[in-house]
Amino acid sequence: MRNIMESIRAYRFDNHFLTYTVLYFLLLAPPRAFQIKINEHASGGELAKFPTYFVVAVELIVRIAVVLILAALVESSMGNTLYETYRIDVFFVSLVVVGTVHSAAFYLAFNNQPAHQVNQLTLFLYRCVRNCGYAILSGFVSIIPVLIWNWDHELAPYTDGFAFKVYLVTAASMALIGIIEAKVMNRKPLGTELKHTVFSIQST
Repeated sequence: MRNIMESIRAYRFDNHFLTYTVLYFLLLAPPRAFQIKINEHASGGELAKFPTYFVVAVELIVRIAVVLILAALVESSMGNTLYETYRIDVFFVSLVVVGTVHSAAFYLAFNNQPAHQVNQLTLFLYRCVRNCGYAILSGFVSIIPVLIWNWDHELAPYTDGFAFKVYLVTAASMALIGIIEAKVMNRKPLGTELKHTVFSIQST
């Protein structure tokens, strides 16, 4: 059991470039503002002159723009009627809201001090916010079989309320699991290992 837990703690999505890139631009992976700040400082880029919160904001705007472009492409391919009937817009709005809250929580938790100095309560609260956001999004995945069933039986997607119940049960269950995970796990989130370098840059 210990070996399994250690393997989970050691696993990093940034070791899988394509997977991480998709998760990053879908606002699911943590922001990379600290890495961006370091890269900009090394290359003499414009963002090196600005405070970290500005870099976080610019990064978030770019990621949201990618999600909105994806939403527009999905709507264009599905057609406006299907897009609205299946409430795909609700998913993309939720994605943007969860990603924004995640980025804000990440900045508030890790901006003021290096990651190794962040206390356990702050780490726990950050993980709870992050995992509850993931739980909200996981609920959308759980209703896909319900929507397919309704479509196959020529039923309206949400008429009987079953899809909504499945969503609530899944989201609540995943949120509970996420809180437990937040308590058990102790690894630092992706991107925070470079924060001490940002402190060095800001002090020069």
